Amino acid sequence: MNDQASQDTPYLEKFKPFIWIIIIGFVFYLQAFFFDFSYLDDNNLILNNQYFLSNLSNIFQSFSIDVFHIFNHSAFYYRPLLTISFIFDYQLGGVAPFIYHFTNIWLHILSACLAFIFFKKLDYRKDFAFLFSIIFLVHPVLTQAVAWIPGRNDSLLAVFIFPTFIFFINYLKEQKIGSLILSLFFLALALFTKESAAVAIPLMLFYLLFFYRKKERKVSFKQLYFFLGSIGIAILWFISRYIALKNSTSIGLSDMIKSIYFNFPAVIQFIGKIFLPFNLNVLPTMRDTTFIYGIISIILLAIIFFFTKTKRWNYIWFGVIWFFAFLLPSFIRPNPLLPADFIEHRLYVPIIGIFIILLETDFIKKIDLKKKNTLIITGGLILFLSIITIVHSRNFVNRIAFWENAAQNSPHYPLAHRNLGAMYYLDKNLEGAEKESKIALELNPNEEMAHNNLGLIYSSQNKLLEAENEYKKEEEVNPGYDNAYFNLGLLYWQEKKYSDAETNWKKTLEVNPDYTDAYNALMIYNYEQKNYKDMELYANEFYRRGGQIPKEIIQILQTQ
Repeated sequence: MNDQASQDTPYLEKFKPFIWIIIIGFVFYLQAFFFDFSYLDDNNLILNNQYFLSNLSNIFQSFSIDVFHIFNHSAFYYRPLLTISFIFDYQLGGVAPFIYHFTNIWLHILSACLAFIFFKKLDYRKDFAFLFSIIFLVHPVLTQAVAWIPGRNDSLLAVFIFPTFIFFINYLKEQKIGSLILSLFFLALALFTKESAAVAIPLMLFYLLFFYRKKERKVSFKQLYFFLGSIGIAILWFISRYIALKNSTSIGLSDMIKSIYFNFPAVIQFIGKIFLPFNLNVLPTMRDTTFIYGIISIILLAIIFFFTKTKRWNYIWFGVIWFFAFLLPSFIRPNPLLPADFIEHRLYVPIIGIFIILLETDFIKKIDLKKKNTLIITGGLILFLSIITIVHSRNFVNRIAFWENAAQNSPHYPLAHRNLGAMYYLDKNLEGAEKESKIALELNPNEEMAHNNLGLIYSSQNKLLEAENEYKKEEEVNPGYDNAYFNLGLLYWQEKKYSDAETNWKKTLEVNPDYTDAYNALMIYNYEQKNYKDMELYANEFYRRGGQIPKEIIQILQTQ
């Protein structure tokens, strides 16, 4: 396709497409600036991680730990650049949610701008490239990547993946070393953002063999420099990840294949949400999500392709491989015993593959965006998608809205009820909190954190024996959960069982050496026991993590 058809379109001249993308992005996501935290991952990544985020020197430390700072076998996700993005946000706004949402929106707008450039690099007409970059910008299924703070992991990935391909294509065409270096640089950033970036390497090899050679160009050794460099970067990333997660339980290839196989039907549901985004959910599961929209969408797509006369199979296969290559890694779960969720932000990069497939159909090729009626129809489609996005965004406004949507739309998912109960507890709705926690345990008697949450509820009601039993049950089913030990320690302190309290707080630190409140509790315990040597040890650790030491303890420390 050439660019001639849209050369004279005023709104596509020079920088105007990017200006339009910025304006539309801010208008339709304006309300997200004022959203709160959802308490799905953002509480652990930000609110409970302030000690780490507050120190700029931890930028380097981010490359040596799991993104959730898990120190046991459960560690699985190695995403240092996501953590670094939160470090920069924290320097600007602390834990004010506004700054994190501001960054999310900018990342989404930047991704849409880069998608526009990427489509053009694939030789699509400028007006089509602009149309699909706008659809990408306002599509409801991508709402979660913008309105949910941890969803930026995928928009951040896109910000690095698109330039990787853009500069790679430039390098193949122009043979300039600068393009080679930039492509490898962005590939490295993508790998240290999310593991699925590794699929970009075989994808670019596919492009080289089936696009570049298709245009009667010979593959030279110089063009293979990229793959030598990319393999080197991949090895560096693999070693870094291995060192950071050395205590984690590795997943074998056969387990990965099984995980993808059993979760593969969710592909149909994802496709349905791309074409008919009417059953969106903040925390969808396969069981509670309909297949109907996906089946209808696949049938319609098949019909459109049947009536497409000229098919460029290399582009079509590139789109298909792109979609599956970036989506299927998200189906791999570290714990196959836990119910799988299929959060919609995972479509953020894969959806580009579907757009490439659509751009190869006569249904799209025959669209004339210079005609008034066509502009009205496409404008109406964009407005329709935008309205759904605005409405769906409201499910991310705060933690209660988020988890009520999750529990309502995924009623068989124990995690949804467990966390809704936790949110009710934080809002002092103890009746609702107890009800939802018990629903979670009915669905899964070993649901992690649910017993701990019931323990908190019973403690608030002064039902200390029931609370103690719940904490102990939590320790049985979830021995790596630091909060259960800490809360049981608080309970024993309340009952004046000081030695038992100390034991549990020490266990807390064995599980999580950065548990600030445990250092504070042990500092106070040793102060009251007049064990000033141990008090000083815990006071130093507490202070190092940003804690405020009481004056009476400071006075004692000054005399030591």
